[in-house]
Amino acid sequence: MNLFGVLLTLIGALMAAVYAITLRTLLHRGKSEEERPEESVLNGGVMATAAVLLFATVFATRTTIELAPGFWKYVAITGALNILISYLGFKALQTKDDVSLVVPIRDTTPAAVVLTSWVIVGERPSAFGYVGILLLVAGTYTLNIQGLVEQLHSGRWTWRAFLEPWLALGRSRGVRLAFAASAIGCLAIPFDGLASRAGPPLFALACVISFSAVAHTARALAKGAGSQFFDRRRGMPYAALVGGALFAIATGFFWWSFRFLFVAYQATVKRSETFFVVILAYLILRERKSFRSRLVAVLLMSIGVILISRG
Repeated sequence: MNLFGVLLTLIGALMAAVYAITLRTLLHRGKSEEERPEESVLNGGVMATAAVLLFATVFATRTTIELAPGFWKYVAITGALNILISYLGFKALQTKDDVSLVVPIRDTTPAAVVLTSWVIVGERPSAFGYVGILLLVAGTYTLNIQGLVEQLHSGRWTWRAFLEPWLALGRSRGVRLAFAASAIGCLAIPFDGLASRAGPPLFALACVISFSAVAHTARALAKGAGSQFFDRRRGMPYAALVGGALFAIATGFFWWSFRFLFVAYQATVKRSETFFVVILAYLILRERKSFRSRLVAVLLMSIGVILISRG
C-alpha cells in the first residue's frame, strides 16, 4: 500500500505546485494595491470555495459518514492550527522576499515531523524510511537553494549559500513567516493524519478547511474589505474559485494518502512539489537556465521516494 500512497501524494504535489504558482500570481497581480485582493479576502475566498467543493464531492459520491472516537477532537485541533498556517503561508507569499529564501525553510519540516508523528501518532519509520526522508529533505532543499546560489554567488556553492535561508531569518520577514508556518505545521500534520483516518478523508478535510474559511472571512469583514469578495478589478471571485479548486484537489489527494502512508512519509513525499515547480517552469515558462545542475537534487529526491515506497 505504500506505493499507492506515494502515488497519491505525488499527484497531490503536482497540483500543489500548480496552486502555489497560481496563488503567488494572484497575490501579486496588478500594479497597485487597488488591483490586488486583500490577503484575508483571497484567503477566505479560497478556503470557503475549497470547503464547499469538498463537501459537495462527499455528498455527490454518497460517502458513508462513519466517525471513529476522537474524530471531532482531531478536527478541532488541526482546524485551529491550520488557521494560523494558512494565514502565515499567505503572508509569506505576499511579501516581496525571494521565494528561494522562503520555500527552503518549509522543505526542512519533514525531518521534524518524524518526531511529532512518533509522539502524537506513535509511528516510527523503518531504516529505509529514515534514509528516504533524509534524502528527500536534502534534495528538495538543494533544489530550491540552486536559484539562490545562482543569484548571490554566481553559481558557486559555498557554505554561506547553503545556509542563506537560515541566515535570512533575522532580516527577512517572509522567511520568518514561513518558518513559523512550518513549525506549526509540524504539530498539525500528525493530527491531519489522525483526522483523515478517523472518518472519510475528504469529509474530515472539508471540516478542517471550514475553520480557516470562517476565520479568514471574518477577518476580511472586520477590516471592512467584504466588498472585495465580488470586486472583479481585483480578480475576485474568479481568483477564489480557481485557487479554491486547486487547493481542494491538492489537499484532497494528500489527505487520502494518509490512509496508506505513515504521517512522516506523507509529509516528506509531498515536498516533491518543489520538483514539479521546476518542471513546470522548464516546460511552460521556458526557465531552462542551469536546469542540468538541478539533476543531482532530483536524483536524491527520486532515491528518497523509492526508499520510502519500500519502507
